[in-house]
Amino acid sequence: MNPPKVSKEALTASDRQALDSLVAQLRKLYAERLKQIILYGHKSRGERGSDLDILVVIEGITDRFVEMSRIHRITGPITVDEDILITAIPVDAAYLETQRATSFFAAILQDGITL
Repeated sequence: MNPPKVSKEALTASDRQALDSLVAQLRKLYAERLKQIILYGHKSRGERGSDLDILVVIEGITDRFVEMSRIHRITGPITVDEDILITAIPVDAAYLETQRATSFFAAILQDGITL
């Protein structure tokens, strides 16, 4: 049996502040292309940990490494300002639809917190 999913409000104030900043900047960067932002991993399960694992679902990714670089320009300063490591993985929305049953994505979609 899976542990219950926690809400964003159960996170620390620093985690919430980092996530709020991240979400705002990703929405500004990607606008309508941004389909979903999901916090997954230990924090989404209410477990202790020092980092935030994020899946960023974007429509129309043509080069994943370009998107990783764009996202890193956002996460880097937040990591320094909030003293928390953010690991953000961009994934194309269409690719996610074809792979949602794989163990990696199925776990994220089941346990993750949509931001």
